[in-house]
Amino acid sequence: MFATLSQPASIDRAVPHQSVLVVEDEQASRRALSSLLRAAGYETCAAESAEEALRLIAAGRFPAIALVDLNLPGMDGLEFIARLHALDADVFVILITANDSPYVHSHVRAGYVEYLRKPINFGHLLQVIQYRLPNA
Repeated sequence: MFATLSQPASIDRAVPHQSVLVVEDEQASRRALSSLLRAAGYETCAAESAEEALRLIAAGRFPAIALVDLNLPGMDGLEFIARLHALDADVFVILITANDSPYVHSHVRAGYVEYLRKPINFGHLLQVIQYRLPNA
């Protein structure tokens, strides 16, 4: 089905993560989300593609939360999410998209991802993140 990377050896699972990975191909959106999250006190890491995000994870940049755009160049957001879950099912994923198709809803109904529609309401996004990372 999906090929997976081996889990990075440098990850210490005993240490709670407060980091957010932003996977967004649109530079302005990626920078804005990263800046707003940093201003809210979260450590952030950003990638413009799923492939770049997987390289960051393989290098030890494992997030607590991943914000993932659906329409990415190369590997799409849902395939990336499947690969990420194969590496660590505890990473909380928020799919960010303007797409409202049955394809997206089938993954959401399966409990696979949280789903926020673009344009993102940053206040609501912070509430979702704070619920998952209450000690940030």
